[in-house]
Amino acid sequence: MSARMYAFSAAALAAVMATPAIAQGESSPWNLAERNAYVMDMQGKMWSTRVSDRGMAMMMRNAKALPRGTVIWQSNGRLYMARAGMWDRAGNFMAGGL
Repeated sequence: MSARMYAFSAAALAAVMATPAIAQGESSPWNLAERNAYVMDMQGKMWSTRVSDRGMAMMMRNAKALPRGTVIWQSNGRLYMARAGMWDRAGNFMAGGL
């Protein structure tokens, strides 16, 4: 896995694995903590940790912001993301409430 894809996967995981969001329930808005990394390691284990200034600088060199319209989810222990086919013409999320 390339460094760029690994960083992108870590960013996607950050959106999905925010501990406060899980504790708040499904319908509450997510609250991602600043300077925390949400990681899925090479063995598939998920964890989070605080990031130092040096660690943040290293991660930002390889990171890419998620574009608008990106949907991230977890199913059967795997992390997925998609942009196409998730929105209707009015901009509504099509899988919501199904």
